[in-house]
Amino acid sequence: MFPFFEIAYLIISSSFSIFFEPMFWLVLLLVGFQYRQQQRSQERMFGVAVFDWKKQMVRAAWLGLMGGWLGSLLLTLTGVSVNHLGLSYVWPVAIALMLIHARFLCFAYAGGLVAISYLLFGWPVISVPHILSLVAILHITESFLIAISGRFSASPIILRQGNRLVGAFTLQNFWPLPLVILLVVGLPADKVPEGMVHMPDWWPPLAFGMEPPEGKQWVHMLIPIVAALGYSDIAVSTRPEQKRMQSALYLFLYSLALLTLALLCGRYSWLQLPAAILSPVGHDLLIWWQNRREMRGEPLFVHGEDGLTVLDTVPGSPARVVGVRPGDVLLSLYGMPLTSADELVEAISYAPRNFVLCWRREGKDMQAQTSFGDGERWLGVILAPRGNEEYVELETESFGLVRRIKSWINRWRR
Repeated sequence: MFPFFEIAYLIISSSFSIFFEPMFWLVLLLVGFQYRQQQRSQERMFGVAVFDWKKQMVRAAWLGLMGGWLGSLLLTLTGVSVNHLGLSYVWPVAIALMLIHARFLCFAYAGGLVAISYLLFGWPVISVPHILSLVAILHITESFLIAISGRFSASPIILRQGNRLVGAFTLQNFWPLPLVILLVVGLPADKVPEGMVHMPDWWPPLAFGMEPPEGKQWVHMLIPIVAALGYSDIAVSTRPEQKRMQSALYLFLYSLALLTLALLCGRYSWLQLPAAILSPVGHDLLIWWQNRREMRGEPLFVHGEDGLTVLDTVPGSPARVVGVRPGDVLLSLYGMPLTSADELVEAISYAPRNFVLCWRREGKDMQAQTSFGDGERWLGVILAPRGNEEYVELETESFGLVRRIKSWINRWRR
């Protein structure tokens, strides 16, 4: 029987040691910087931010800690060891791919390409089952974090879709990930530490694949490392929390398929090349299909014939307190119908401190009594675009350095 509780205790106790590592705080600061940039972008576009970047950073740290526990447990259960991963090769490939486009900074691409290179050319020497299992488990962890994030860090934006402006959300999350991973070392039999956890005979599913030196035996140790995960998506035809749940489900299915193939690769070597190809190609096809599906759907955050469609609400505002959500349609305030932004401003100016707000959600009319704060006269809603707002273009260009090189080449040609 697998010693689940003993291993879980070791992982949790070891993961807290990462809080004393400077690298963890550096990654957390980078995460905070990304959330600060998002907040500034919201303030520039709407004049108000829908979240506080400091709270986002703290929440990201706690969610990352939980994700690290899950990922570490899966890595230990499968027997992935840092000895076979070839991270010194994977990281340079990942950085090189980032120069082509930022979204390629992902081990699904770098790990898959390194594995393909080994299978075709014999270099660099790595274990295909181990590296693909790492890729799959990191993405299983990411799917878990996406699923539990809900509206966390969903940023409202305005996009141009065809000839009209539509409201949308950029879904960007960043998590520092304290991982505990196996390191295999050879120790003399008389120097093996006492009190070690005894594993079942079937473990590890991913064998180390080498015989220990004479007079020694392999010992698995848990070492803490700092990693990071990032998620980027867009919600146009679905609400942010619904989009995240969809993305989490599809990513989990992809990761489960990749992990299954990676484990089977240990027994059936002919599966290694198909599994290595699935890592980058399957990941890219998943992103392409989801973006295509989202952008071709009917936009949710546009104004209809009746009422005013809400793009988002500000935390602590009267609208957020009574439960108004993105995609809801405001119908009336203090009994005054709402069909334009000017009518909303007028209704707010006439309404007493306590008033009734009516709105519609998925065909169902709702209402609640709410009130303005002391000395305040605002509802706290960001409305869907009306056609004259500033909007953003989706990033389709390559990442910084490649773009600069292209500009230098164009200048030289002139």
